[in-house]
Amino acid sequence: MDNIIIAHDMGTSGDKAIALTVKGQILAEVKRHYPIHHPQPTWAEQNPDDWWEAICANTKDLLDKAGIQPQQVAGITFSSMTQCIVAVDTEGKPLRPAISWLDGRSADIIREKLWTPPRLLGYNIPRAIKFIAITGGAPGHTGKDQIGKLLWLRENEPDVFSKTWKFLDAKDYITYKLTGKTVTSTDLAHIWWMMDTRKKRHTWHPGLCELAGIRPDQLSEIRPSNSIAGKLTPKAAEATGLLPGTPVLNGSGDLAAAALGSGAHNDGDIHICVGTSGWAAAHVTKRKIDLPHYTGCIGSAWPDKYYLAMAHQETCGICLEWLKDHVLYHKGLLLEEFHASEIYEIFDDLAETVEPGAKGLVFTPWMYGERCPLDDEHVRAGLHNLSLHHSREHIVRAVFEGIALNMRWALETLENLYDKRRSINIIGGGGRSDIWCQIFADITGHTIRRVNSPQQANARGIALLASLTLGYLDSFEDIAKHIEIDKVFTPNAEHHHFYNERFKAFKDLYKRNKGWFKKQNR
Repeated sequence: MDNIIIAHDMGTSGDKAIALTVKGQILAEVKRHYPIHHPQPTWAEQNPDDWWEAICANTKDLLDKAGIQPQQVAGITFSSMTQCIVAVDTEGKPLRPAISWLDGRSADIIREKLWTPPRLLGYNIPRAIKFIAITGGAPGHTGKDQIGKLLWLRENEPDVFSKTWKFLDAKDYITYKLTGKTVTSTDLAHIWWMMDTRKKRHTWHPGLCELAGIRPDQLSEIRPSNSIAGKLTPKAAEATGLLPGTPVLNGSGDLAAAALGSGAHNDGDIHICVGTSGWAAAHVTKRKIDLPHYTGCIGSAWPDKYYLAMAHQETCGICLEWLKDHVLYHKGLLLEEFHASEIYEIFDDLAETVEPGAKGLVFTPWMYGERCPLDDEHVRAGLHNLSLHHSREHIVRAVFEGIALNMRWALETLENLYDKRRSINIIGGGGRSDIWCQIFADITGHTIRRVNSPQQANARGIALLASLTLGYLDSFEDIAKHIEIDKVFTPNAEHHHFYNERFKAFKDLYKRNKGWFKKQNR
């Protein structure tokens, strides 16, 4: 208890915070929600001060809950959602709401200004080659990457654009509030698609910044995740309950933090995350890319050694939130009926009563467009083949299966770049569900290994990295020693055979309706 790490996992819907020993033992955890606003279709915005208030309140609550004295805290660090834009003035105040990673408003302008004709697969090939040569990847078509958002701001809100001192990501705005320093991590900078990754230069590329209409000095200083971004200012110390001068570790985006917290650290070992969004990813030594499926390698929290191969999906666990809030919304009645304390426990019970296939009902989980494997901002979710003989049980089961089928598609894309794996580690809040873990095993055909406290994998991973940075661990390899596997789920061969056919039908649904989605949602 002499040296404590406080780690925040800033998600889309809330901040999860944990207090851990420097060896990764969780002492206390708290969570606060904050809203996301959709002022127009495809738009998604948040108030950066909502994040700040949650960080401060959660930090104080952790100290109280775990009985920690401020002098015991060795450092504070962050994992966060990525590809958010916070435009701040010279006093560090936001000039407008933050544009979320979910936001797709710039899809049109990124085609008009960046991916200009002649195009192949939607990309301007000479320009795509330039991006790949410099960054190892390129912005997609959906308008959810930073360059598209910057182009949209310059075109539609020129007053805001001209007054902006710095463009920050979500984690980096909090780091600035804590330290007065504008610092970002290598993994976050990588997916702004303006960082020069060649020969580990890790600097903003002036030519790519020019394509977004900005200067490199309008962006944060790039440092490794395993570095100290700064120290707590007196004002921030008062707001958080910590001591002035407490080290603030740079941290990383949620993808890189999850890779550490997944325990899948060997070259090519895959983990899947089922949180608000989801992904399949692996640490690798050789960088590869599949641009048509928006899959490739980005920067890792493990510097100078591994990249992170990732196939990101926009909506996973948030589909269950939609189901809870908008379909089975009589929460009090459900909790009373099932004598349960949490609505997601009821979902597990309902799903277990239904045979694989949900009696022909298919859910496609594309609630807000999709990145991998589709890279399509027009596609939307649906319940297909719905009939009068379907009940709430079938709907819940279909949602579980649809998300797992989509994850299998993402894994298929990833495995085309790297060797197939027999086992996969699972993390994220969805990993707490035994029935869902078994569905993932049956659909993918892989053994699923659940990490202990899977919903805390991001925070634990980045906290252990902080321990390494502060000298409490000896090497990156030591991080995996403090991550345990909770339970193993083996595929049911009969169910896997059935799901193979369902998977073909799932992909066919998209291919047959791709054009229809584009007409309806452009």
